[in-house]
Amino acid sequence: MLTAQALLAWTLMSIGLVLLPGPDTMLVAGHAARRGFRAGMAAIGGIQLGGLFYMALCGFGFLSVLNAVPGMFMTVKIAGALYLAWLGIGMLRGAIKPASGDTQSKVRLGGSPFSQGFISTVLNPKVAVFFLAALPQFVGTGPNAPWHGMLLIAIVYGIGFCWCVLLAALATHAGRKVGQSSVMRWFEGALGAAFLGLAGRLALARNA
Repeated sequence: MLTAQALLAWTLMSIGLVLLPGPDTMLVAGHAARRGFRAGMAAIGGIQLGGLFYMALCGFGFLSVLNAVPGMFMTVKIAGALYLAWLGIGMLRGAIKPASGDTQSKVRLGGSPFSQGFISTVLNPKVAVFFLAALPQFVGTGPNAPWHGMLLIAIVYGIGFCWCVLLAALATHAGRKVGQSSVMRWFEGALGAAFLGLAGRLALARNA
């Protein structure tokens, strides 16, 4: 049974988790800075849909399949790492090559902001492993555990939504300031390098 103390502890832990730099924050900041607030919000929408995906897995009891099925974690991990690396390489190419009329089509190479937000969330098995490891400590194993788990996951993504909206607004303002200057290209290059770093970290992650 969830208590007020447990909800407070989970909320504080969720705030720390959300504030840690990861694919979500970088996707939102990158799209908002380069393409405006609406693009940032589209990425947020995809991330939130990914959160609903994990809530559904928890509610139907499928979250543990990631650990239970041999090779499942490795398959999702490799797919997620390749996707993040693909996004990173695309950003680096956009930063290196001069801006041109077909820049927007190149930016869309990895999909729309919405699809990028959703796919990068779903293909990050460390998110599922975190929920799998942390949720039982708060919800127990009773008949209502899946529903309580869904509530706690919703708290994480609710906090994440507020943080990402603020981040999108700040990034949009910053993007308007620098426009299409070399500063923006450096920013895009830094994001691309960061995505490649995240891809490498995910590829080396172990199923704990």
